[in-house]
Amino acid sequence: MKKIILITLLFLTSCQLYVTERKDVTLSGKYVVSKLEITSVDQNQTKDESYSLGSTYRNPKLPDPFNVIPINNFYIHFDYSTVRMKLVGVYPSGQDIWFYGSEPNYIFYKNFGGTALHAGYIQYHYITKEGSSVLVTFLIEDDGLETLQLRSSGAWFSGKLGEKQVMTMSLTRVGP
Repeated sequence: MKKIILITLLFLTSCQLYVTERKDVTLSGKYVVSKLEITSVDQNQTKDESYSLGSTYRNPKLPDPFNVIPINNFYIHFDYSTVRMKLVGVYPSGQDIWFYGSEPNYIFYKNFGGTALHAGYIQYHYITKEGSSVLVTFLIEDDGLETLQLRSSGAWFSGKLGEKQVMTMSLTRVGP
């Protein structure tokens, strides 16, 4: 009987409660879109498309800069609180020139919905060059050391009763 009680006490006191914290998202650095996939998820009327090196995705129904995405030539920069998009050039000092997100028109993002196994969402709001207000929401599917995969929340280009398309961007880190 003493052995059973001893084993039971040992078993109960040796169990640990594992506490997992929220997955740490490391959105920092300059990324280039290395692959893009367009997937139809509702009323699948068109075939899925995949864009890789040398191709360009065009959709005039999307806001600038997402309306034209040249693969391996479309850059996005994240730091710990802001996002910059559409690389225009580089100053002689080596500093990048961005069309969206540069001073004084910073674009602040928020990361929410993260758990121990899921990195959550990234959401930001910006004004296009045409003056339209755009809210962008991406699911962070993968946050690797040198890669990032973002999936859009989707859009209905033919109205709410039409086909919904989702964009998945595979990004590769190319700089700090």
